[in-house]
Amino acid sequence: MTCQRSRRILLADDNAAIQKIVKRVAERLGHRVIEVTAGAAVIEVAASEVPDVIVLDIEFPDADGRDVLAALKADRRTASIPVLVWSGRKSNSSDSRISLELGAIDYVEKNDAQLLLRKLERVLLKLDESPSDASD
Repeated sequence: MTCQRSRRILLADDNAAIQKIVKRVAERLGHRVIEVTAGAAVIEVAASEVPDVIVLDIEFPDADGRDVLAALKADRRTASIPVLVWSGRKSNSSDSRISLELGAIDYVEKNDAQLLLRKLERVLLKLDESPSDASD
């Protein structure tokens, strides 16, 4: 990732191995990763930390990621934060469609961490290009 500035990434996933991989790559590139392992905590942490982007798992033991996404997009404090949804479910096109309809910027299957990182990079680069960052 060749972003111009350090970004805050909220990584919402209950899988420690996945978190470790994504966090290691993002931090090497100068980004700060905020980890959340429970769906119920995502909205609260997103509202208080105001990350630049959220990587949201679709399955948590305590919540459905689609419900979390809907709540994020319904909350004025978090509605404008880009959310990249990813899932360990095998080729579930309805999950993808529903996630995009709820406001996710993209959907990635967990079996391809490299694809997730490439899509995350694109989101971060778009944030660098946005006019609202010019004054930061």
